[in-house]
Amino acid sequence: MTRRRRLTVVFALLLVFSTAAPVAAVDRTTIDDPFSERSLSKVYPEADSFSEPSGQYQTVEAYRQVDGERRLVGYVYLTSNVVDAEGYGNEPIEFLVALDTNGTIHGIELVEQHEPFFDRASAVQRLRTFSHQMVGMSVTKEVTIREAESGERHIDALTGASVTTRVSIETVTQSARIVAREKGLIEGEAATQSSAQRNASLDDLRRETDLAHWPVGALDANDASSLDIYAAPIESTSMQSRLLDNDTAPANATMIWVGLGGASAAPPDRLRLHQWVRSYAPSTRETQVEGVEWSAALLVTDPIDTTEPFVLDLTVAGERTRRTYGPGGMAAKRPVDVAAAQTLPAWVSSVESAWEDNWGTAIALVVFLTAILGVFTFRSRICRRAGVTVNRLRIGTLGVTLVFLGWYHPTQPTTQQIAILVRELISWATTGGFRWALFLSAPLVAITFVAIALTIPKWGRGVFCGWICPFGALSELLYKVTPWSYELPRKYHVKLEKIRYPIFIAIVVGFVISTDFGAKLAKVEPFKAAFYSSLVTDPVYIGWSVVLIAAGAVMFRPYCRYLCPLGAGLALGNVVQQTPIQRYDLCGDCVKCQTDCDFQAIEDDGSINKFQCFQCSVCVDNYYDPEGCPVVLQYDNEHGFTVDAWRDPHLIERIRPEDRTTEQQRILAERVATDGGKPELFAESGDLVPDGAVVNMVRQSTDDADGGSCGCSTGDAGCGCSTGNSGCGCSDSETTGTDWLGGGDGDA
Repeated sequence: MTRRRRLTVVFALLLVFSTAAPVAAVDRTTIDDPFSERSLSKVYPEADSFSEPSGQYQTVEAYRQVDGERRLVGYVYLTSNVVDAEGYGNEPIEFLVALDTNGTIHGIELVEQHEPFFDRASAVQRLRTFSHQMVGMSVTKEVTIREAESGERHIDALTGASVTTRVSIETVTQSARIVAREKGLIEGEAATQSSAQRNASLDDLRRETDLAHWPVGALDANDASSLDIYAAPIESTSMQSRLLDNDTAPANATMIWVGLGGASAAPPDRLRLHQWVRSYAPSTRETQVEGVEWSAALLVTDPIDTTEPFVLDLTVAGERTRRTYGPGGMAAKRPVDVAAAQTLPAWVSSVESAWEDNWGTAIALVVFLTAILGVFTFRSRICRRAGVTVNRLRIGTLGVTLVFLGWYHPTQPTTQQIAILVRELISWATTGGFRWALFLSAPLVAITFVAIALTIPKWGRGVFCGWICPFGALSELLYKVTPWSYELPRKYHVKLEKIRYPIFIAIVVGFVISTDFGAKLAKVEPFKAAFYSSLVTDPVYIGWSVVLIAAGAVMFRPYCRYLCPLGAGLALGNVVQQTPIQRYDLCGDCVKCQTDCDFQAIEDDGSINKFQCFQCSVCVDNYYDPEGCPVVLQYDNEHGFTVDAWRDPHLIERIRPEDRTTEQQRILAERVATDGGKPELFAESGDLVPDGAVVNMVRQSTDDADGGSCGCSTGDAGCGCSTGNSGCGCSDSETTGTDWLGGGDGDA
C-alpha cells in the first residue's frame, strides 16, 4: 500500500470512528434531595430548624432561635413545584430558593438542569454563579440584563445561552412572587400593618398595584435632564388610605395615582385622561410617595374602565406628553400599541428585550445578507463583466463572515437548533404547543435561519454553507493561508461525503428522544469551541474541535464536506431547489470546471451534484468566461461576444435543456415559431464533438499553440483540429492555438 493511500485510509477511519469520542455520561442533578436538612441549610444557613414541606407549593418554613423564642425567618421552596418554565433542553431548570419574611430572595441553589452544553462541572458552576446574582433582590423588582432603571436589578447574562438566561430568570422571579404572595409577603395584613405608619414608596406600589412606568427622557432637545412618568389604578382601600392620609376615595370615584420622577419632574400645568371618545378632567390630591418628585391621586367620578386602555395626557414645563396605560400595568405610547400587545402572543414579551438589545447588529446582519442575496440575484450579470468573478467576491465575503458572525457577534447556527425545531413541530402536532421563544431569543441566529429558509428553494443550501457559515469561513480561509494541500482521491470522496447524513439523522432523533442524548451527539460539531469558548470546558470536545480545525489547514474544508450534520440537514432541502447552475452540452467532455471545483461537486458527465454544491461560483465564472469556456469561445469566434449573448438562440441551444431558464425557453420557442428553428443541438450531442476527445484538446491546446503536432496526416478528415492550425501537419494556413474549436462542422 502506497504512503498516499495509507494516509487516505487513516484519515477516513479517523473521521468515521472519532465521531463518538465526545459522548460521555453526565450527571445533570446537583442536589439529590433538595428538602434534606443539609440542602435547606445550604440555601438558608441562618436558620437552625425547618418544617416539613406543606401547602400548595410544598414550601418549607425556616426558623431560628432568637432570645429563646423559635421565630419564623423565611420560606424555602423548589421552583418546579411552583412554575413550569421549560428551558432549551425541553425540561425545567430547577432551583431551590429561600425567601425571608420581607420578600427578599435570601438564597438560591441549582438543583437540576438539562441544558445543552451545561454538562461539565465548570459549565454548571457558571449557571450556579449566574443564579446567585439574584440573591438579595426584592421579589417586587424586575430583573434586566441591560442597564437597570428604577425598580430593576441588573445581572450579567450567560454568554451564548440566551434561552437558558431568560428561563432561569423567569423561573426564579415568577416563582418567588407567587410564593411571596401566597405567604402574605407582598399583599396582606402582615405587610400592610408594618408599613401603615410610613409614606408609600414606588416599591409598595409595585407590590400592590399594576404600576406602569414610562421613561420619557428629556423634554427639551437642549436639556439633558429626564422625566419618568408612573401611573396605576388604586383599588385596595389600604393603599388608598396610605396615599390619602388615612382617607379613602369616594364610593362613586375611581382612583388613579400618577407620579413624576427625574430631573425634569414638576407639577403638571395640565392633566387629562382619555378613554375611547370620552375625556376626563379629574380632581387631584397631591400625595407623598418615596421615589418620585411629584405625585397625585386622580379621583374620576365619571365612568372609566381601568381594565381597558386609557390615555394619560399631561403638560409639564410647557411640553405636552401623551402615554397609554394598558391592563396589567402595560406602559405603551399609543392605544394601538396596547391593542397590538394584546393581540400578539405572550412569548413576544419574553424575547422583546433580546431584540431591543441587538437591534443595531440585527440591522447590520440584514444588510449583509441582503447584499449576498443581491450578488446571487445579479450573478449572471456580474460574471459577464470583464475582470469580475463571483468567487472572488465570495472569498471577501467569507472574511466579513468570520470577523462579524464568528468573532464579533458569534452567530453560528447548529444542528441542535434544527433538531429542536423538529421536536417542537412534533410537540405542536401532538399537543398543540410550539415554543417560539426558543428560536427568537437569539435574534441574529433567527435572522440567519430566515435567510436560509428563503434561499434554499431558489439556490439551495450553498448560499449559507459557501458564503455565510462562520466555521466554513474559518476552515476555508485557514486552508488558503497555509502552505499544505492534500486531497482525497475522488473514489474516497464520493463515499465519505455520505457520512454526514446518518450523523444528522442521529442527532435529530437523539433530541426527540432525550435532550441530554441529543446534546452528546451534537458535540460532533466544533462550533462552540471555535466561537463560544467560554461555554466549553470538556477537554475531549476541545481536542476533537482542534483536530477538525487543524484538518482544515491541510485539506479543503474536510468537516464541511464529510462530517457536518448541519450541512447535511440543509442539503436535504435542495430537493426543492428551483434554479440549477446552467451547464453546456460539452461540459461532460471539458474538465475545466471539474478541476477548478475545490468542493468536488461536479460529476464526470459535467452535471453538478446539488447536494454537494456550496455555490462557490467557480463554474459560474467559467460558464460566462469567453477566454476559458470552449463553448463561449467558439460562439465569440462565430458571432461576436456581447453581454447579451445568452439571449441568442445560437448560444441557448448549447445549454442543456434541463438548465435553460424560462426566458431562454421562450426565446427558442419564438424562433421555432417564426422560422422553423433548428433542432436542439444538445439532443444531437454526437454531432457536437469533433473526432478526438474534447478534454484532450483542452489539455493539449497550449502545446498545439507552441507548435506541437496532432500527429495526423495532412487533410485527414477525421482530424479534430481545424484546418489552419500551424502546429498541425494537416494544414499550412496560419491560425491561433484555439482554432480547433471551429472544427466538427462548427458545432464544438
